[in-house]
Amino acid sequence: MSKSKTASRARKPRRTTRPRTGVAGAAPQNRNPKFEAIALTVDPGPRESPEQAAARVAKEARLTEWRVDAVSAEQGEFELVPPPRARRPTPGAAWDAVYRLRAQPQVVYAEPLFEYNVADAHQRPTARAAGGGDHPGTAGNFEWSLRSANVIQAWALFGDREPGAGVVVGHPDTGFTPHPELADSARLLVSDGFDFDDDDRNPIDDLDDEFLDNPGHGTGTGSVIVSNRGAAAGLPPPEFVSGVAPFASLIPIRTTESVVLFSMRGLRRAIDHAVAKKAHVISISLGGPLPSPALKAAIRRATNAGAIVLAAAGNQVRVVVFPAAFEETIAVAASTFTDEEWAGSSRGDAVDITAPGASVWRARVERGSGAPFRFSVNRGSGTSFAVATTAGVAALWVSFHGFTTLANTYGAPQIARVFKSLLQSTCRTPPGWDTANFGPGIVDARALIAHPLPAAAPARKLRDSQRAAVAMDTAGVEAFVHLMPGVPRAQIERGLAATLQVSDRELPHALQDVGDELAFQLVMHPSLQEELVQRGRPAARRAIAARRKGGAALPPGATSARLRGRLGATL
Repeated sequence: MSKSKTASRARKPRRTTRPRTGVAGAAPQNRNPKFEAIALTVDPGPRESPEQAAARVAKEARLTEWRVDAVSAEQGEFELVPPPRARRPTPGAAWDAVYRLRAQPQVVYAEPLFEYNVADAHQRPTARAAGGGDHPGTAGNFEWSLRSANVIQAWALFGDREPGAGVVVGHPDTGFTPHPELADSARLLVSDGFDFDDDDRNPIDDLDDEFLDNPGHGTGTGSVIVSNRGAAAGLPPPEFVSGVAPFASLIPIRTTESVVLFSMRGLRRAIDHAVAKKAHVISISLGGPLPSPALKAAIRRATNAGAIVLAAAGNQVRVVVFPAAFEETIAVAASTFTDEEWAGSSRGDAVDITAPGASVWRARVERGSGAPFRFSVNRGSGTSFAVATTAGVAALWVSFHGFTTLANTYGAPQIARVFKSLLQSTCRTPPGWDTANFGPGIVDARALIAHPLPAAAPARKLRDSQRAAVAMDTAGVEAFVHLMPGVPRAQIERGLAATLQVSDRELPHALQDVGDELAFQLVMHPSLQEELVQRGRPAARRAIAARRKGGAALPPGATSARLRGRLGATL
């Protein structure tokens, strides 16, 4: 087992302030975005390589000193990283650089990547908040979530084989600890992991989680996926965790120090790392409200390699977060002990399936007073545990049929599509289930594994009424509709047009120009979103315009010159 970094280095300083938690799901007033890098895609000319094209366009965009890192050179994908000792660009300066890049003929796309506060999507629910409090029926009922998903019955279908054996699960999260309930050392593939938060090869979790009472998040979600069945040695009885795929292997990938800090770049790099290490399943319990084409491209690379990518829908914010909302990802919402939709779960047409996620038994780890860690087992609630359960089911399915058989039958890029189709068609639908917001039902592992494989993979339809609208349009109006699920679409369109000072017919062009930055600003500064909603009210538009001639104050350096020019005095 790798050495503990907590014993070998000083605790890192806090990177943002603790979010207010008075109201579950309340967005912080400023998400404190920190620029990380620019994702760049180029289409080189006939006489230059992708690397040469990337270096040239960076120079022409006045980013001469920035490092050009290949992400997928054959696809023309790169990262532009500022010099290590240079002052970090403000968000506005980063967007200015992106627009200079986008103006060049050989640039297909460019976007800034940020780390930002998503505490509202990961607050632990209290007894008074939505979905808070453990259900009394789960007390001492350590395998209830396995029975709810028919996992134990699925194990029986393996006969003499070991459920989950031969499958590797990539796990981008906060890292791991040597918790007895996580996995035995032979299946915890630490040497294949990485720490993208500290940029080293040791993915140990520092437990430097001062933002909310949820330390060791990666240890907890990992235990739900791969823990051995029954009690682990070294822990006092009676509590224990039984993982869904108890013979699968896990690659711990430390992507962030805390789940309340979402790193767009860190998650993209973690997904690519999991693919490079031949992960068959990738379980993501991280997310944020902004779509990222660079992150979507990483997920496509993963599914093209044959990986099944699953992500948590989100907690306490209602709207499904990204990357769960991408079509290539299986978005998982949470259910309860009584087969009801968990009140704290995000919901909507982007949800693909639901799994047990409230009051799930998981490994818990905290800083110890004498030893580096203090281990225990207790219950946790959230879509993080629902996606971990479903990722374990995916590992069982791949293990049962064999990755080679699946790849030979359908081709590696089709495996995830076959799995998703079967997962949805074999789920169980409780009476009164909200299929519009929580998918067709709750995962049924036994029915999934017992179902014969189809003769061919389902086609990706050009038009599909079951596909979430935001999956098809992450840069236009649908992105804003997705961000504001309780606001009428017509009101959002009026608010956007008023904010950008264009007519309704000019709005699509304006959103193509600055829509992704406007969405970024609305997410980073929720008060601006509230003002846009007010501007969409027909009776309020003139009154607001007359009252707010100077517009709302934004932090210095928050916006690009291009967006400021479009906004004028509206915000």
